[in-house]
Amino acid sequence: MKTGMHRRRFLKGVGVGLALPMLESFKAPSLLAASATGQVKRLVCIGTYLGFHRDHFFPKQTGKSFDMPSVLEPLADFREKLSIFSGLDHRGRNGHEGWKAWMSGSASGSVSMDQLVADHVGKHTRYASMQLTCGAELGGAQMSFTKEGVALPMIGRPSVFYQTLFRSDSDKSRIEYVLKGNSSILDDVLEEAKSIQRQVSQSDQQKLDEYLSSLRDVEKKLQKQEAWLEKPYPKTNYPLPTFDPVSPEQTLHCETIMYDLMALALTTDSTRVMTFMIPGMTQVFEIEGERLSTGYHALSHHGNQPEKIAEYNRIGREHVKSFAKFVSTLEAHRDAEGKSILDSTVIVYGSGMGDSNTHDNTNLPTLVAGGGLNHGNHWAHDRNSSNLRLLGDLYISVMQQLGMDVDQFAGANRNLNECFSS
Repeated sequence: MKTGMHRRRFLKGVGVGLALPMLESFKAPSLLAASATGQVKRLVCIGTYLGFHRDHFFPKQTGKSFDMPSVLEPLADFREKLSIFSGLDHRGRNGHEGWKAWMSGSASGSVSMDQLVADHVGKHTRYASMQLTCGAELGGAQMSFTKEGVALPMIGRPSVFYQTLFRSDSDKSRIEYVLKGNSSILDDVLEEAKSIQRQVSQSDQQKLDEYLSSLRDVEKKLQKQEAWLEKPYPKTNYPLPTFDPVSPEQTLHCETIMYDLMALALTTDSTRVMTFMIPGMTQVFEIEGERLSTGYHALSHHGNQPEKIAEYNRIGREHVKSFAKFVSTLEAHRDAEGKSILDSTVIVYGSGMGDSNTHDNTNLPTLVAGGGLNHGNHWAHDRNSSNLRLLGDLYISVMQQLGMDVDQFAGANRNLNECFSS
Protein backbone atom coordinates (compact mmCIF):
# COMPACT_ATOMS: atom_id res chain seq x y z
CA MET A 1 0.00 0.00 0.00
CA LYS A 2 1.25 3.47 -0.87
CA THR A 3 1.67 5.55 2.27
CA GLY A 4 2.30 8.85 0.55
CA MET A 5 -1.11 9.25 -1.10
CA HIS A 6 -2.84 12.48 -0.18
CA ARG A 7 -6.02 12.04 1.80
CA ARG A 8 -7.89 14.39 -0.59
CA ARG A 9 -8.08 11.85 -3.39
CA PHE A 10 -10.67 12.30 -6.14
CA LEU A 11 -12.45 10.05 -8.59
CA LYS A 12 -12.46 11.83 -11.95
CA GLY A 13 -14.74 11.50 -14.90
CA VAL A 14 -15.11 13.73 -17.96
CA GLY A 15 -13.64 16.71 -16.21
CA VAL A 16 -15.63 16.35 -13.00
CA GLY A 17 -14.10 15.33 -9.67
CA LEU A 18 -16.01 13.53 -6.94
CA ALA A 19 -14.31 13.56 -3.56
CA LEU A 20 -13.77 10.23 -1.86
CA PRO A 21 -14.83 9.64 1.73
CA MET A 22 -12.06 9.98 4.35
CA LEU A 23 -9.86 6.90 3.95
CA GLU A 24 -6.98 5.98 6.22
CA SER A 25 -5.06 4.59 3.24
CA PHE A 26 -4.89 8.03 1.63
CA LYS A 27 -3.93 10.13 4.61
CA ALA A 28 -0.65 11.99 4.55
CA PRO A 29 2.17 10.34 6.56
CA SER A 30 1.89 13.05 9.18
CA LEU A 31 -1.84 12.42 9.80
CA LEU A 32 -3.30 9.37 11.50
CA ALA A 33 -45.17 -3.62 -0.75
CA ALA A 34 -48.63 -3.06 -1.52
CA SER A 35 -49.95 -2.70 2.02
CA ALA A 36 -51.62 -5.46 3.98
CA THR A 37 -54.99 -3.78 3.37
CA GLY A 38 -54.30 -2.99 -0.28
CA GLN A 39 -55.20 0.62 0.41
CA VAL A 40 -52.26 2.64 1.69
CA LYS A 41 -49.95 3.72 -1.12
CA ARG A 42 -48.72 7.18 -0.08
CA LEU A 43 -47.01 8.90 2.83
CA VAL A 44 -46.98 12.60 3.73
CA CYS A 45 -45.09 13.91 6.77
CA ILE A 46 -45.71 17.50 7.88
CA GLY A 47 -43.82 19.17 10.73
CA THR A 48 -44.04 22.65 12.25
CA TYR A 49 -40.61 23.82 13.36
CA LEU A 50 -41.82 25.79 16.41
CA GLY A 51 -44.32 23.17 17.48
CA PHE A 52 -47.66 23.69 19.23
CA HIS A 53 -48.77 24.52 22.74
CA ARG A 54 -49.41 21.01 24.01
CA ASP A 55 -52.23 21.98 26.40
CA HIS A 56 -54.18 23.17 23.37
CA PHE A 57 -53.10 20.40 21.00
CA PHE A 58 -53.74 17.31 23.11
CA PRO A 59 -57.32 16.55 24.23
CA LYS A 60 -58.01 16.36 27.95
CA GLN A 61 -59.90 13.09 27.45
CA THR A 62 -58.63 9.82 26.01
CA GLY A 63 -60.39 7.36 23.73
CA LYS A 64 -63.12 8.37 21.30
CA SER A 65 -65.11 10.69 23.58
CA PHE A 66 -62.64 13.55 23.55
CA ASP A 67 -63.35 17.23 23.07
CA MET A 68 -61.44 18.60 20.11
CA PRO A 69 -58.77 20.96 21.52
CA SER A 70 -58.89 24.56 20.35
CA VAL A 71 -55.81 24.42 18.09
CA LEU A 72 -57.18 21.34 16.31
CA GLU A 73 -60.77 22.59 15.98
CA PRO A 74 -60.37 23.24 12.21
CA LEU A 75 -60.08 19.44 11.88
CA ALA A 76 -63.37 18.76 13.70
CA ASP A 77 -65.08 17.50 10.53
CA PHE A 78 -62.36 14.87 10.15
CA ARG A 79 -62.13 13.51 13.70
CA GLU A 80 -63.11 10.03 12.44
CA LYS A 81 -60.27 10.26 9.91
CA LEU A 82 -57.49 10.99 12.40
CA SER A 83 -55.84 9.73 15.58
CA ILE A 84 -54.05 11.86 18.16
CA PHE A 85 -51.07 10.51 20.09
CA SER A 86 -49.61 11.98 23.26
CA GLY A 87 -46.66 10.77 25.32
CA LEU A 88 -44.54 9.69 22.34
CA ASP A 89 -40.99 10.80 21.49
CA HIS A 90 -37.58 9.34 20.71
CA ARG A 91 -36.03 9.82 24.19
CA GLY A 92 -33.40 11.87 22.40
CA ARG A 93 -31.68 15.23 22.43
CA ASN A 94 -33.56 18.40 23.40
CA GLY A 95 -33.44 21.76 21.65
CA HIS A 96 -33.66 22.83 18.03
CA GLU A 97 -30.80 20.47 17.18
CA GLY A 98 -32.96 17.61 18.39
CA TRP A 99 -35.66 18.53 15.87
CA LYS A 100 -33.70 16.72 13.17
CA ALA A 101 -34.50 13.44 14.93
CA TRP A 102 -38.26 13.77 14.36
CA MET A 103 -38.46 11.48 11.32
CA SER A 104 -35.30 9.48 11.95
CA GLY A 105 -34.81 9.14 15.72
CA SER A 106 -31.26 10.50 15.52
CA ALA A 107 -30.24 14.15 15.79
CA SER A 108 -26.81 13.31 14.39
CA GLY A 109 -28.24 12.11 11.08
CA SER A 110 -29.79 8.74 10.30
CA VAL A 111 -32.12 7.51 7.59
CA SER A 112 -35.59 9.00 7.95
CA MET A 113 -38.83 7.06 7.68
CA ASP A 114 -39.93 8.83 4.52
CA GLN A 115 -36.80 7.72 2.68
CA LEU A 116 -37.31 4.10 3.68
CA VAL A 117 -40.85 4.37 2.34
CA ALA A 118 -39.56 6.07 -0.81
CA ASP A 119 -37.30 3.08 -1.44
CA HIS A 120 -40.37 0.87 -1.16
CA VAL A 121 -42.93 2.77 -3.28
CA GLY A 122 -40.87 5.32 -5.20
CA LYS A 123 -40.38 3.16 -8.28
CA HIS A 124 -44.01 3.70 -9.23
CA THR A 125 -43.76 7.48 -9.74
CA ARG A 126 -41.66 10.08 -11.52
CA TYR A 127 -40.28 11.33 -8.21
CA ALA A 128 -39.50 8.79 -5.49
CA SER A 129 -39.95 11.53 -2.87
CA MET A 130 -40.21 15.30 -2.61
CA GLN A 131 -39.00 17.49 0.25
CA LEU A 132 -40.67 20.87 0.76
CA THR A 133 -40.61 23.96 2.94
CA CYS A 134 -41.63 27.63 2.70
CA GLY A 135 -38.91 30.02 1.59
CA ALA A 136 -35.25 29.50 2.44
CA GLU A 137 -34.22 26.49 4.49
CA LEU A 138 -33.54 27.15 8.17
CA GLY A 139 -30.22 26.02 9.57
CA GLY A 140 -30.79 22.79 11.46
CA ALA A 141 -34.43 22.54 10.35
CA GLN A 142 -34.13 19.29 8.44
CA MET A 143 -36.51 16.35 8.13
CA SER A 144 -35.38 13.91 5.45
CA PHE A 145 -32.11 11.97 5.56
CA THR A 146 -30.60 9.38 3.25
CA LYS A 147 -29.26 6.04 4.41
CA GLU A 148 -25.87 7.75 4.64
CA GLY A 149 -27.31 10.37 7.03
CA VAL A 150 -27.19 13.18 4.47
CA ALA A 151 -29.94 15.79 4.79
CA LEU A 152 -31.95 16.15 1.60
CA PRO A 153 -32.52 19.69 0.28
CA MET A 154 -36.03 21.12 0.31
CA ILE A 155 -37.94 23.05 -2.33
CA GLY A 156 -39.09 26.33 -0.79
CA ARG A 157 -40.45 28.29 -3.75
CA PRO A 158 -43.94 27.41 -5.04
CA SER A 159 -42.90 28.29 -8.60
CA VAL A 160 -40.03 25.77 -8.48
CA PHE A 161 -42.32 23.09 -7.04
CA TYR A 162 -44.89 23.85 -9.75
CA GLN A 163 -42.30 23.71 -12.54
CA THR A 164 -40.96 20.42 -11.20
CA LEU A 165 -44.43 18.88 -11.32
CA PHE A 166 -45.64 20.36 -14.59
CA ARG A 167 -42.65 20.86 -16.84
CA SER A 168 -43.25 21.64 -20.48
CA ASP A 169 -42.53 18.79 -22.86
CA SER A 170 -40.23 21.21 -24.69
CA ASP A 171 -37.80 20.79 -21.78
CA LYS A 172 -37.33 17.12 -22.65
CA SER A 173 -34.21 17.45 -24.84
CA ARG A 174 -32.42 19.67 -22.32
CA ILE A 175 -33.20 17.32 -19.42
CA GLU A 176 -32.16 14.31 -21.51
CA TYR A 177 -28.83 15.98 -22.30
CA VAL A 178 -28.16 16.64 -18.60
CA LEU A 179 -29.11 13.10 -17.57
CA LYS A 180 -26.94 11.44 -20.20
CA GLY A 181 -24.05 13.68 -19.21
CA ASN A 182 -24.38 12.69 -15.57
CA SER A 183 -24.58 9.02 -16.51
CA SER A 184 -21.30 9.20 -18.40
CA ILE A 185 -19.64 10.85 -15.41
CA LEU A 186 -20.72 8.05 -13.11
CA ASP A 187 -19.63 5.39 -15.61
CA ASP A 188 -16.10 6.83 -15.63
CA VAL A 189 -16.03 7.33 -11.87
CA LEU A 190 -17.16 3.79 -11.07
CA GLU A 191 -14.56 2.37 -13.47
CA GLU A 192 -11.75 4.31 -11.82
CA ALA A 193 -12.98 3.27 -8.38
CA LYS A 194 -12.23 -0.37 -9.20
CA SER A 195 -8.52 0.42 -9.47
CA ILE A 196 -8.55 2.37 -6.21
CA GLN A 197 -10.13 -0.58 -4.37
CA ARG A 198 -6.93 -2.56 -4.96
CA GLN A 199 -4.85 0.10 -3.19
CA VAL A 200 -6.67 0.51 0.11
CA SER A 201 -6.68 -1.26 3.43
CA GLN A 202 -9.39 -3.72 4.49
CA SER A 203 -10.95 -1.07 6.71
CA ASP A 204 -11.09 1.38 3.82
CA GLN A 205 -12.58 -1.29 1.58
CA GLN A 206 -15.76 -1.11 3.64
CA LYS A 207 -15.87 2.71 3.52
CA LEU A 208 -15.29 2.71 -0.20
CA ASP A 209 -17.96 0.05 -0.75
CA GLU A 210 -20.47 2.20 1.15
CA TYR A 211 -19.47 5.24 -0.90
CA LEU A 212 -19.76 3.36 -4.20
CA SER A 213 -23.10 1.99 -3.09
CA SER A 214 -24.39 5.54 -2.73
CA LEU A 215 -23.06 6.35 -6.23
CA ARG A 216 -24.89 3.32 -7.62
CA ASP A 217 -28.07 4.60 -5.97
CA VAL A 218 -27.57 7.86 -7.86
CA GLU A 219 -27.04 5.88 -11.05
CA LYS A 220 -30.32 4.02 -10.53
CA LYS A 221 -32.14 7.31 -9.99
CA LEU A 222 -30.68 8.71 -13.21
CA GLN A 223 -31.75 5.61 -15.11
CA LYS A 224 -35.25 5.96 -13.67
CA GLN A 225 -35.44 9.62 -14.73
CA GLU A 226 -34.37 8.68 -18.26
CA ALA A 227 -37.16 6.11 -18.44
CA TRP A 228 -39.71 8.70 -17.29
CA LEU A 229 -38.63 11.13 -20.02
CA GLU A 230 -40.76 9.16 -22.46
CA LYS A 231 -43.86 9.87 -20.38
CA PRO A 232 -45.42 13.32 -20.64
CA TYR A 233 -45.71 15.52 -17.57
CA PRO A 234 -49.25 16.01 -16.24
CA LYS A 235 -51.19 19.16 -17.08
CA THR A 236 -52.97 21.48 -14.66
CA ASN A 237 -55.09 24.62 -14.66
CA TYR A 238 -53.95 25.62 -11.18
CA PRO A 239 -53.52 29.45 -11.12
CA LEU A 240 -50.05 29.86 -9.67
CA PRO A 241 -49.51 33.39 -8.25
CA THR A 242 -47.38 35.76 -10.29
CA PHE A 243 -44.85 35.97 -7.44
CA ASP A 244 -43.44 33.60 -4.82
CA PRO A 245 -44.56 34.57 -1.29
CA VAL A 246 -41.34 33.37 0.32
CA SER A 247 -40.42 36.19 2.70
CA PRO A 248 -40.76 35.17 6.37
CA GLU A 249 -43.85 37.37 6.87
CA GLN A 250 -45.58 35.57 3.97
CA THR A 251 -45.03 32.07 5.33
CA LEU A 252 -48.71 31.44 6.11
CA HIS A 253 -49.67 32.39 2.55
CA CYS A 254 -46.86 30.30 1.08
CA GLU A 255 -48.02 27.37 3.22
CA THR A 256 -51.48 27.36 1.63
CA ILE A 257 -50.03 27.35 -1.89
CA MET A 258 -47.62 24.53 -1.09
CA TYR A 259 -50.52 22.46 0.24
CA ASP A 260 -52.43 23.05 -3.00
CA LEU A 261 -49.44 21.87 -5.01
CA MET A 262 -48.89 18.89 -2.69
CA ALA A 263 -52.47 17.80 -3.37
CA LEU A 264 -51.82 18.12 -7.11
CA ALA A 265 -48.63 16.07 -6.76
CA LEU A 266 -50.61 13.26 -5.13
CA THR A 267 -53.64 13.39 -7.41
CA THR A 268 -51.43 13.30 -10.52
CA ASP A 269 -49.37 10.48 -8.94
CA SER A 270 -46.19 12.47 -9.56
CA THR A 271 -44.89 11.22 -6.21
CA ARG A 272 -46.17 9.09 -3.35
CA VAL A 273 -43.86 10.37 -0.63
CA MET A 274 -43.58 13.98 0.56
CA THR A 275 -42.26 15.83 3.59
CA PHE A 276 -43.19 19.41 4.38
CA MET A 277 -41.25 21.49 6.92
CA ILE A 278 -43.26 24.54 8.07
CA PRO A 279 -40.65 27.05 9.24
CA GLY A 280 -40.77 29.44 12.15
CA MET A 281 -38.56 32.50 12.61
CA THR A 282 -38.89 36.01 14.00
CA GLN A 283 -41.62 37.09 11.57
CA VAL A 284 -44.58 39.07 12.89
CA PHE A 285 -47.75 37.68 11.35
CA GLU A 286 -50.98 39.42 10.53
CA ILE A 287 -53.99 37.14 11.09
CA GLU A 288 -57.52 38.15 10.09
CA GLY A 289 -56.41 41.74 9.70
CA GLU A 290 -54.79 41.93 13.15
CA ARG A 291 -51.03 42.20 13.52
CA LEU A 292 -49.65 40.08 16.36
CA SER A 293 -47.73 41.76 19.16
CA THR A 294 -44.34 40.19 18.43
CA GLY A 295 -42.49 37.62 16.32
CA TYR A 296 -43.39 33.96 15.98
CA HIS A 297 -40.21 32.73 17.65
CA ALA A 298 -40.66 35.12 20.57
CA LEU A 299 -44.24 33.89 21.03
CA SER A 300 -43.02 30.31 21.09
CA HIS A 301 -40.89 31.32 24.11
CA HIS A 302 -44.02 32.56 25.84
CA GLY A 303 -42.80 32.20 29.42
CA ASN A 304 -46.26 30.82 30.29
CA GLN A 305 -47.76 34.29 29.82
CA PRO A 306 -51.42 33.83 28.80
CA GLU A 307 -51.37 36.68 26.27
CA LYS A 308 -48.39 35.24 24.42
CA ILE A 309 -49.77 31.71 24.58
CA ALA A 310 -53.02 32.95 23.03
CA GLU A 311 -51.16 34.53 20.10
CA TYR A 312 -48.89 31.51 19.72
CA ASN A 313 -52.04 29.37 19.51
CA ARG A 314 -53.50 31.66 16.86
CA ILE A 315 -50.53 30.83 14.65
CA GLY A 316 -50.86 27.14 15.46
CA ARG A 317 -54.53 27.25 14.55
CA GLU A 318 -53.68 28.91 11.21
CA HIS A 319 -51.30 26.06 10.47
CA VAL A 320 -54.05 23.56 11.27
CA LYS A 321 -56.61 25.43 9.14
CA SER A 322 -54.33 25.10 6.12
CA PHE A 323 -53.74 21.45 6.92
CA ALA A 324 -57.50 20.83 7.26
CA LYS A 325 -58.05 22.27 3.78
CA PHE A 326 -55.38 19.90 2.45
CA VAL A 327 -57.11 16.94 4.12
CA SER A 328 -60.44 18.06 2.66
CA THR A 329 -58.93 18.24 -0.84
CA LEU A 330 -57.53 14.71 -0.56
CA GLU A 331 -60.87 13.46 0.73
CA ALA A 332 -62.66 14.95 -2.31
CA HIS A 333 -60.37 13.42 -4.96
CA ARG A 334 -60.33 9.81 -6.11
CA ASP A 335 -57.41 7.71 -7.27
CA ALA A 336 -57.32 5.39 -10.29
CA GLU A 337 -59.09 2.70 -8.26
CA GLY A 338 -61.91 5.02 -7.27
CA LYS A 339 -60.77 5.39 -3.66
CA SER A 340 -60.39 8.65 -1.82
CA ILE A 341 -56.82 9.93 -2.04
CA LEU A 342 -57.04 10.50 1.71
CA ASP A 343 -57.90 6.85 2.31
CA SER A 344 -54.88 5.73 0.29
CA THR A 345 -52.53 8.26 1.93
CA VAL A 346 -51.28 8.09 5.50
CA ILE A 347 -50.32 11.49 6.91
CA VAL A 348 -48.11 12.13 9.94
CA TYR A 349 -48.65 15.66 11.27
CA GLY A 350 -46.99 17.31 14.25
CA SER A 351 -43.61 18.56 15.33
CA GLY A 352 -40.16 17.54 16.46
CA MET A 353 -40.46 20.19 19.19
CA GLY A 354 -42.44 19.22 22.30
CA ASP A 355 -42.35 22.47 24.27
CA SER A 356 -40.73 25.34 22.40
CA ASN A 357 -40.83 27.51 25.52
CA THR A 358 -38.23 25.29 27.20
CA HIS A 359 -36.77 23.55 24.11
CA ASP A 360 -38.11 20.26 25.43
CA ASN A 361 -38.37 17.50 22.83
CA THR A 362 -40.45 15.08 24.88
CA ASN A 363 -44.15 14.30 24.41
CA LEU A 364 -44.15 15.45 20.80
CA PRO A 365 -47.42 16.71 19.27
CA THR A 366 -48.41 13.89 16.94
CA LEU A 367 -51.42 13.21 14.74
CA VAL A 368 -51.96 10.53 12.11
CA ALA A 369 -54.65 10.97 9.46
CA GLY A 370 -55.97 9.07 6.48
CA GLY A 371 -54.80 5.73 5.21
CA GLY A 372 -58.27 4.19 5.56
CA LEU A 373 -57.29 3.28 9.11
CA ASN A 374 -59.50 2.87 12.17
CA HIS A 375 -59.31 6.40 13.60
CA GLY A 376 -61.17 8.67 15.99
CA ASN A 377 -59.15 8.16 19.19
CA HIS A 378 -56.80 10.07 21.42
CA TRP A 379 -54.13 7.60 22.53
CA ALA A 380 -52.32 8.81 25.65
CA HIS A 381 -49.09 6.97 26.45
CA ASP A 382 -47.42 7.18 29.85
CA ARG A 383 -43.73 7.89 29.37
CA ASN A 384 -43.02 6.33 32.78
CA SER A 385 -44.96 3.13 32.17
CA SER A 386 -43.26 -0.25 32.06
CA ASN A 387 -45.15 -0.73 28.79
CA LEU A 388 -42.88 1.83 27.18
CA ARG A 389 -43.76 2.99 23.67
CA LEU A 390 -41.67 5.26 21.47
CA LEU A 391 -42.48 7.44 18.51
CA GLY A 392 -40.55 4.89 16.48
CA ASP A 393 -43.21 2.31 17.34
CA LEU A 394 -45.79 4.50 15.62
CA TYR A 395 -43.54 4.84 12.60
CA ILE A 396 -43.16 1.06 12.44
CA SER A 397 -46.96 0.80 12.24
CA VAL A 398 -47.07 3.45 9.51
CA MET A 399 -44.48 1.60 7.43
CA GLN A 400 -46.24 -1.72 7.95
CA GLN A 401 -49.49 -0.16 6.69
CA LEU A 402 -47.56 0.68 3.53
CA GLY A 403 -46.72 -3.00 3.11
CA MET A 404 -43.16 -2.85 4.41
CA ASP A 405 -41.59 -5.75 6.27
CA VAL A 406 -40.12 -3.80 9.19
CA ASP A 407 -40.18 -4.51 12.91
CA GLN A 408 -37.65 -2.03 14.30
CA PHE A 409 -36.84 1.61 13.73
CA ALA A 410 -35.28 4.53 15.65
CA GLY A 411 -34.62 2.47 18.76
CA ALA A 412 -38.13 0.99 18.79
CA ASN A 413 -38.89 -2.67 18.20
CA ARG A 414 -42.63 -2.94 18.72
CA ASN A 415 -45.50 -1.17 16.99
CA LEU A 416 -48.81 0.54 17.72
CA ASN A 417 -50.97 -1.51 15.40
CA GLU A 418 -53.57 -1.96 18.12
CA CYS A 419 -54.30 1.77 17.89
CA PHE A 420 -55.58 1.35 14.34
CA SER A 421 -57.52 -1.88 14.79
CA SER A 422 -59.93 -1.10 17.63
